[in-house]
Amino acid sequence: MTTKNMLIIKDAHGEIIAAQIEDHADSELVSCIGPTQEEHTLHRVSDVPAEIHNLTHPVEFHNAITDYVKSGNAKITQTNTDELRAAFTSHLKK
Repeated sequence: MTTKNMLIIKDAHGEIIAAQIEDHADSELVSCIGPTQEEHTLHRVSDVPAEIHNLTHPVEFHNAITDYVKSGNAKITQTNTDELRAAFTSHLKK
């Protein structure tokens, strides 16, 4: 079973409003989601199981990632776009 890291955005109520598989820093093209409102927060969810990140139906995916994040089994760290940008820039300088 393969896992991937994902970025999620939570709204002011803690609900997931956006999610994206995190690009690898060594990819040719790197993009990431970011909060658009001050009360939104950006989080990295590490090692999301394939049965979640491979879902293509939006409602099924939203339900699965929400359940996973709320389960207490997910490894979640809050981050921000500046940290993501710094990590990518650091990788480019190597």
